[in-house]
Order: sequence, then structure tokens, then C-alpha cells
Amino acid sequence: MSFKLFIYYCALCGAWAAFLTWGLVQGLGVGAVDSAFLRVMLIGGVLGALVAGAVGLMDAILNAKGSQRYVRVALCMVLGGFGGLFGGLIGQVLYEYISHLLLFIGWIIAGSLIGASVGAFDLWRVFTTKQDLRMPLRKVINGAGGGFLGGLVGGLVFGMVSGIEFLPHSGLALGLVILGLCIGLLIGLAQVFLKEAWLKVESGFRAGREVMLSKDETTIGRAESCDVGLFGDNAVERTHARIQLKDNQYVLADAETPGGTFLNGKPVQKPMPLRDGDSIGVGNCVLRFGERQKRK
Repeated sequence: MSFKLFIYYCALCGAWAAFLTWGLVQGLGVGAVDSAFLRVMLIGGVLGALVAGAVGLMDAILNAKGSQRYVRVALCMVLGGFGGLFGGLIGQVLYEYISHLLLFIGWIIAGSLIGASVGAFDLWRVFTTKQDLRMPLRKVINGAGGGFLGGLVGGLVFGMVSGIEFLPHSGLALGLVILGLCIGLLIGLAQVFLKEAWLKVESGFRAGREVMLSKDETTIGRAESCDVGLFGDNAVERTHARIQLKDNQYVLADAETPGGTFLNGKPVQKPMPLRDGDSIGVGNCVLRFGERQKRK
């Protein structure tokens, strides 16, 4: 999946998840709950879980593989659901006791935690394996920032749209959809525009797809366990090459393969530093390394 499609699907899936939230709210009779606090918390919790799950799924498709995707999505839904419950509670407290205009703050909290949930699995993984926390922590912060802005913009629109008296039901649906779209869109934008390093497959299996580098070592090869899978090319070994982060510098290393790995057309005999725009040859496939800025 390209980064442009990733952003598009984050927004689209966020909107559909919010629409599904409205359907569940109507179908389960949440709107008839007497307590305003409980009602808003339930709506927020369902919205948070579904939007976080939808955006988390897009991130998992882009950056993960196999059964790990399900774990990522489940963790996103748990954290997003909690964020929606907590944000709904805070927003309703502000709405009831201070000003009706402050309801959007609850959606900011919910959006921030939904965004943070996207990087939660990466952070948990490196913490348990005692790796460098900086890259996954940056992903959490980027997601939280995008969710913050999405909650702010979407929350303000939600407050204006959901209270339209002559649209008692569709007004809520429209407000939730706009909120989910904004949160999904801005989380996707934040992840893409604030990314540090990435790979783009220029030729070979699924050419055009892009992968963010979000851990200390990224494996390239034909095995299902590789982070960048290059299937269908017999010239690619099961684990063919590795991109490692060492001393704040990305380096390319060949995994002692018969055919070798090439950097800008030259064989890699030892770990070689990578720079923005470098071409990586693996079997019959070509990948392009990208880096947002020189690491210091």
C-alpha cells in the first residue's frame, strides 16, 4: 500500500467506523439511557474502539504481517475504547458544569488516545525486548498529535451538527461520521508526514508499496516473517538483507546470500550507511530508501 492510499483509507475507515457506531447506538438503544454521563461514555467508548480498530488495521496492513496484525488491532480497540470512555466522561463534565462549548475537549482526549494506540504495539514490543524506545515512542507521539487535531476539528464540527433540532437522528450520524473521518485522516497524515525513514518497492513483488521503518532492524526477504516480503522471486533468499539502526544511522547489511545485496548498483560486502534516495537491489527487486532528514 502506498502512503497516499494509507491516508485515504485511514479517513475512509474512520468515517465508516463512526457510522457503524451510530448504527449500534441506535440499534442497542443507547440513546434512551437516562444518564447523560453514561450515554455519552457509551457512545464515546464504542466510537473510540471502532475508529481505533479501523485505523489500527490500516497501520497493520502497511507495517505488519501475519497474526501480529490481529494483536495490533485488538490492542488499538482496547486503548481506543478506553480513550472514548474517558474522553466522553470529561467532555460531559465540562458540558454540564462549565460550558456547552467545551464538549469538544472530550473528543480531543478521545482522538489523542486513539492516535496513540496506533503505535502502542510497537512500543510494547521494544519495551519487552529491551530495544531503543525512541522510534516507537515517536510513532505514539505522532499518532497522538494527529488524533488531537482530528478530535479538535471533528469535535467542533460534531458540536455544531449533532445538536441540529430538525435532524435529531441524522444530525448525530453526520456529526459522528465527520468526527471519525477527521480523526482517521489526521492520524494518517501525521504518521506519513512525520515519518523518519521508509522503503518503497520500485520493482518486484507489489511494486509501489511503501513501508515505514519503525524499529531497530528491518528484514527483507522471501520468508513470511520478513518485514518487507518479496515473494515470487527465486533470486531472493528467505532472509536476504537487513536494515539496521546503529548510532543514529541506518545501515544496509547483506545476510550472507549467494546472490548478494546491492547498494546503488554496488555489492554490499559489509554494513553500509544509507542515505535518502539510495537504491537497494535484492534479487530482481529494487527498493528505494527514504529518510526525512539527516539524523543527528
